[in-house]
Amino acid sequence: MSGTAQHLGTIESLCTLPFPDADSSAGYGSSGPCHHLVTLLHAPEGDPADSGDEEIEDQFASEREALALLLTVRGWGPPDRFALTGAAPRAGDTPLPAPWDHLALTVPDVHLWRRADRWTGLGTAHHGPGLPLALVAFTTTQDPP
Repeated sequence: MSGTAQHLGTIESLCTLPFPDADSSAGYGSSGPCHHLVTLLHAPEGDPADSGDEEIEDQFASEREALALLLTVRGWGPPDRFALTGAAPRAGDTPLPAPWDHLALTVPDVHLWRRADRWTGLGTAHHGPGLPLALVAFTTTQDPP
C-alpha cells in the first residue's frame, strides 16, 4: 500500500475512532475526550542548513493536496481552507481547546471538512527553527477558533 493510501486510511479511521476519556499521547500523536491528532509524515531531523526544508515543505504540500483531492472525490466535498495564523490566544485570553491549542501554534493553515459531528483536517506543522516539519491530520468535535 502506498504512503498516500495509508494516510487516507488513517484520516478516514480518525472519523470513526472513539475519543478516550482522558488525554493521552503515543508516538507521533495525541488523543483526548474531543480530539485525535496524528503525524502522517515528518521530516528527518538533522542540521537545519542541510535539511532542504523548502523541498520537504513542497513535498508535504503536494501530499496534503493529493489527500484533499482524494477525500473530495470520495464524497467529502472540497475542503475549507482555514488560516490559524493569529489564532493563538494572547495573555489573559481563554485557552483554546485541544487540538486547536497545538495547531494554532504550529500550523499556519489547514484544509478542513465538517463531517457529521466532527471537524477533520490536514496541515503542515512548523514546530520551530531547526525542528522537523510534519504533515498532520486531526479530528475534533471542537469548533475552530
